[in-house]
Amino acid sequence: MRRYNRRPRHEIIAASTGVTEPTDARAVIRRACVRSALAGGATGALSTGAAAATAETNGVGGLVAIPAAVLALGGETVLRLLLHVQMLCELADLFGLRFDPDEPADVWALLALTFGVAEHPQDTDDPAGVLVRSARERGSDVAKQLAARLAGESVARNLVPVLSVASSSITSWLVTRRLGDTARRYLRYRRALDGALCDEALRPHLDRLFDGLWFIFTADGRLKPEETALLAAVLRQLPASARVGLNERLADDIAWIEHLRGVPEGARAPLLRALEIAAAVDKVASLRERKLLAHAAEALGLRGDEGRLDRMVREFEEIGALCVAA
Repeated sequence: MRRYNRRPRHEIIAASTGVTEPTDARAVIRRACVRSALAGGATGALSTGAAAATAETNGVGGLVAIPAAVLALGGETVLRLLLHVQMLCELADLFGLRFDPDEPADVWALLALTFGVAEHPQDTDDPAGVLVRSARERGSDVAKQLAARLAGESVARNLVPVLSVASSSITSWLVTRRLGDTARRYLRYRRALDGALCDEALRPHLDRLFDGLWFIFTADGRLKPEETALLAAVLRQLPASARVGLNERLADDIAWIEHLRGVPEGARAPLLRALEIAAAVDKVASLRERKLLAHAAEALGLRGDEGRLDRMVREFEEIGALCVAA
């Protein structure tokens, strides 16, 4: 990751550059899928060869072939992790972002959430605790869990000779595609909301924004992995005092709307815009999200703009980023 960050930046996703999420970001994911599938297929072929050598030599050939196949499985696990990190860095570059190699908590959170080694916030009575753990994700812990899961998948895919070549390639493709699509969406969220998170007028009120993001993201049901990762990223910026009573706040959207009335005048417009971006960034602003935005706008003493919201949805769909700041 550190080596990649020393490279010159590429043109980023924007209307002015002609670089878009539907074309360029998906192309990065396809390239990574092909490489991952080739690595999986090679491992499957080696496993098949090991089985054939063992059978044809009455087990003698297995003394060499089986250890070689085991090493290949381990090598594939490491190679896939490297390919995945490379893909994440390339996608981040397209969105004008860079992962911090000294604090890669967002990378580990993405990997953990995509591959199911992290608990889902809505599957527990302590969603705040789950988000805090995701925000503080330790690389060593996630790496061990990921390595164990990927190694287990590799062994399972290569149990049946001959078929293992196809199954390894297909599974490697699908796993890489799942991670790539999750990362692509997360980076769209990050790019869209980074401006709001850096707004000096809004920074003292990030706790109100965090709560609002939770209610927007959960308005239609279950949190997506990229939404959980984004919430964890915002949570890392909150002071410890803002995390007190977080579970109670996340369970009461009416109280959150009432608290918006206390937001100072200068922070109201940036806060509403950030909430509108959060509603549009998944490319669908649902009726429940629109109603929540209307209540928030009323509490802030502002008027919601349905036309602006629809424009945001269209720009996220066609480009992957907003054309201009409102």
